[in-house]
Amino acid sequence: MKKYVMAVGVWLAGLSLAVAQSTPAVMPLDKAVQLALQNNKGIKLADVRTQAAEARSQEAKDRSLPQANASLAYSRYSLTGPFSLGAGSEALTIPAGAFNATIGGVTISKEVFGGFAEKSAEKSAELLARASHLDAQRNRSELVYTVTDAYYNIVKLARSIGVIEQNIKQFDEREREANNLLKEGIVTANEVLKIQLQKNNLQLSRLQVEKARQTALYNFNLLVGLPDDQTIAIDTTLVNPVTALEPLNSFLTRAVQVRPEVQANALRVQSAEEMLRNTKSIMYPHLGVSAGYNYINPTARIVPQASSFISAWNVGAGVSYNIGSLYNLKGKLHTAQNSIDQATLQGQQQNDQIRSEVVTAYNNYQLALEQQNVIRTAVGQATENYRLTESRFRNGLVGSTDLLEADSFLLQAQLNVINATVDAQLAYQRLLKATGNNLN
Repeated sequence: MKKYVMAVGVWLAGLSLAVAQSTPAVMPLDKAVQLALQNNKGIKLADVRTQAAEARSQEAKDRSLPQANASLAYSRYSLTGPFSLGAGSEALTIPAGAFNATIGGVTISKEVFGGFAEKSAEKSAELLARASHLDAQRNRSELVYTVTDAYYNIVKLARSIGVIEQNIKQFDEREREANNLLKEGIVTANEVLKIQLQKNNLQLSRLQVEKARQTALYNFNLLVGLPDDQTIAIDTTLVNPVTALEPLNSFLTRAVQVRPEVQANALRVQSAEEMLRNTKSIMYPHLGVSAGYNYINPTARIVPQASSFISAWNVGAGVSYNIGSLYNLKGKLHTAQNSIDQATLQGQQQNDQIRSEVVTAYNNYQLALEQQNVIRTAVGQATENYRLTESRFRNGLVGSTDLLEADSFLLQAQLNVINATVDAQLAYQRLLKATGNNLN
């Protein structure tokens, strides 16, 4: 007997462990956002674009470094007559015939002044790299809202399933009560049939919402970078966000200062101004310096004897001026100025769009909060209406049509509460996104 009790205890413990292992852990919203930021392919692509912009910035810096060249060449020459290098007894004389020669050299050159071309090109590339970082930040902000929207959509579906299932259980009880009233002759068979039909409709709605929930979970896994067959659980707790808002002007001011696309566009305007400066650089004289070493060895020996080779150091400086820049630069200057104008106008248009987005999100959130108050009142009214109608139905004072209508009002009011609470959460998230604060 003791062994039997122990065996049953071990079996129950194993069963509870298996159930615990099969139940997926609840994934909170903040963890889902973190997973999406780590795994989302769109974010990874934005990071690759940022790395490419940084590489172009490094290329511009590399072009400003001194240029160094080295060369070494071997040749065989045939002379038609004697040849000498130098004069007097120290002259290097090469008789007629063929001979081998090795010629090499090293040159280092640097443009000292090029009309600020190097500096402006480097600054422009750096500004574009910083703008690319801000573009990636904007993509992250968009992804945070997309994940939040998908998460709360699943919450809405899951809570709706719970309400529908509760109503189905209530209809089971009503069906039993209706059958008892039918036996007592209080209601007709048609009244019972209407209740059964309504219960079947609720079961159909439950199947449809469940399939929608499964589809949403599948797409949510793809969004956050989880395997598409991994089972996750969503926190269905609904909590209202803040109800006391700052004045609208505070959100507008913050948005035009914080939104990453505004900052990115400002950097692009500065980059275009640097490129205009770069274009104008050709109108200035260019000054360069160089230093080099030359080596000539007219023998076949790798290590020549003394006085049998020539080597020399050289340093130099040069000034060049493109005279054509006086008359053939108008088109390039116009193109560069046009890029500045386009970026400036784009920034102004962007500010108007952002301000409109903030005002819309602000008003929609206030509307969502006001709708919640109305809907809560409607739930209380629908609950009381159903209680009175059900009491009259039991006493045979009203038919099942009135009862089903009261139940439909109550079910819709309960679903409206869920929708209104979720919509308020999403409206608040849209407001945060509009002001550029949903990454905090």
